[in-house]
Amino acid sequence: MNILIADDDPVTLKLLSARLGAWHHTVHQAADGNTAWETIRSTPIDIVVSDWMMPGLDGLQLCRRIRDRHDAGYIYLILVSTQDSKANIVRGLESGVDDYITKPIDMEALRARIEIGVRIVNLERTLNRKIKIITANHYQTICMFSKIMEVFDDDLGGHCRRTAKLAVELARRHPDVGDAEIPIIETAALLHDIGMVGTPKAILNKRRTEMVDNERQLYQSHAVMGEHIIGEIEIMKPAALLVRMHHEQNNGKGFPDGLSGDDIPIGAQLISAASMYDNMIHKGKIPLDRIAEALQRTRGYQLSPQVVEMLLEINVVQQHEQARKTDQELSLDDLAAGMVIAANVRMKTGAFVMAADTELDDYVIDKLKHYHNIGAITAKVLIRKSSVRT
Repeated sequence: MNILIADDDPVTLKLLSARLGAWHHTVHQAADGNTAWETIRSTPIDIVVSDWMMPGLDGLQLCRRIRDRHDAGYIYLILVSTQDSKANIVRGLESGVDDYITKPIDMEALRARIEIGVRIVNLERTLNRKIKIITANHYQTICMFSKIMEVFDDDLGGHCRRTAKLAVELARRHPDVGDAEIPIIETAALLHDIGMVGTPKAILNKRRTEMVDNERQLYQSHAVMGEHIIGEIEIMKPAALLVRMHHEQNNGKGFPDGLSGDDIPIGAQLISAASMYDNMIHKGKIPLDRIAEALQRTRGYQLSPQVVEMLLEINVVQQHEQARKTDQELSLDDLAAGMVIAANVRMKTGAFVMAADTELDDYVIDKLKHYHNIGAITAKVLIRKSSVRT
């Protein structure tokens, strides 16, 4: 084990280093908390034995800083102190240490505590290896299902991949979605239409309004079928539930269960929104500058107002990314007379403000700034590069 000893007493530092070395551990030394922290940042350390009272970072501060890290493996922490009151021991344990020993140090007791640390560090490593194997198997399973969809219908596979990418972006923006939920949402989005495999393509290519009763029933069964397919794998049951619910609607008129509002899990709402947005672009062939208008028609009906707002924000970003090839994004403060607007300017609600190819003058610029000041438009617009004087 790589063990770091942090103590400002050179005698204690030398004694502990000699004993731990004799117990066949690799020993690193630090005479203060700051040096100890730099060692931890630059060197793989398994166990830390730290004095409480040290210059710079004291032992408690060092332990808290170690526990605040989220980018490395577990470090077993032993705090050493002359303070042996119950209050001090509790305070030490609350800082994140695993064990607490008092001075003068009983070397046999320290050895026993080090062995406990070795067992826990090794257990954590074993657990991490198993998690990596499970995670790899999980993603291989997802890829297998995704390939099945692509073999059946390449358009369906592409739709699911794009839906997953957008659903993850929505999840990262949503204030009520935690980091642990994002992989579940991504998995469900990648496989949300797995239940369509085997459905006649003649039905898949129809709009739902064009389907007759038996075709509509077959189409609507894909949500439940998808849940059954991936729900057979225990680790994928949370994603399977979202697959089942990805056609539920905010107004309760979706399928298969007729859920409404907050009864629909956020993950399912985001997958539904991402799928709908992708279909507007790739199936409906709706231009990006008309998407806002189409999204507004779903507000409170198919999608919640909050999710619609998030899609509208993303759509503005998509418009600007698309236009950057021939146009230039400028802030309102950088506009000048003679520049030409490259794309229709619309309010965040989708309402029309100003037409593409409008040549700017001082009055038009002030008008755009007014709309921004009242929160109706974003702070940037697209301008024809050819009209920008360099």
